[in-house]
Amino acid sequence: MEQIVAYNVLCAIVAAKWAMDLGVSQLRQVLFGVGGLLFGPLMLLVLYVFFLYEAKKQGKPGAKWM
Repeated sequence: MEQIVAYNVLCAIVAAKWAMDLGVSQLRQVLFGVGGLLFGPLMLLVLYVFFLYEAKKQGKPGAKWM
């Protein structure tokens, strides 16, 4: 149980950092952080998809789908 809590805290920190990198408002950063704390890797997946769509909008090469 302690290991799951530690992983979710780590996911919350990474989710808040990624939300900051996306340039969203502070309220959404906090919501992504809380979502990372509660849902862990699922929130990281959602933010990763946001990163892909943002890169696709800007025409960056990392957003090309196979």
